[in-house]
Amino acid sequence: MSPRSQGPKSAWNLLQASRRCYSLGGVSAPSSRNLWDIVKRAEFENHDAKHVHDIWMEFHADPLKHRVADVMTAAQYAVFSENAARSPMFVLPIFKGPNAFETIMVQCQLPCVLLTSLEEYKRQGPVAVPFMTMTHYTELQSTKSVVLVRGDIVDPNALTRFEATSLMRMVHEFYTERAKHVFVHAFNHNPPSFDFKRMLDSMGHDTSNLPR
Repeated sequence: MSPRSQGPKSAWNLLQASRRCYSLGGVSAPSSRNLWDIVKRAEFENHDAKHVHDIWMEFHADPLKHRVADVMTAAQYAVFSENAARSPMFVLPIFKGPNAFETIMVQCQLPCVLLTSLEEYKRQGPVAVPFMTMTHYTELQSTKSVVLVRGDIVDPNALTRFEATSLMRMVHEFYTERAKHVFVHAFNHNPPSFDFKRMLDSMGHDTSNLPR
């Protein structure tokens, strides 16, 4: 097993620690929370939802900017925001290879989501710096039925663009898809029932060599 992997027993200890963290101190958001500070309002309000999607994704296509993007429907965001308010904490893996992954702590403080490694939080506590922040922009929710999402990679040495994109997708999936959200609900509301290994199995990751 990779030294970056977390077996169920050690992961459980870190899960318990993560549940005591409700803020990552000393961190300012890399991006403004106001969409119109980032893009020209007219360029978005004068287009339909499909063109808004294309413009937003193209705007974040430059790999040198250390940013990734996504677009949610208004309906998806409604589910996401409701579930995030009820269950603000979670953990997700970044797969590094067969039987190798790094465990990432997810903390929802909408419109932002903070993500850092559980190992980093274990070392640094409340001053741990996020690997990435996600910001959700709702300015077009009522008029275009879309919510724009930006992911700022705070530490490019810790997180690649591919990994950041995967994490953003997983955060949204686990908070909006019923079959996956059962893990989020268990983690927040019934911790003893949360089965990290079973979650990995459900994601198609080979856990046969992980300790039981």
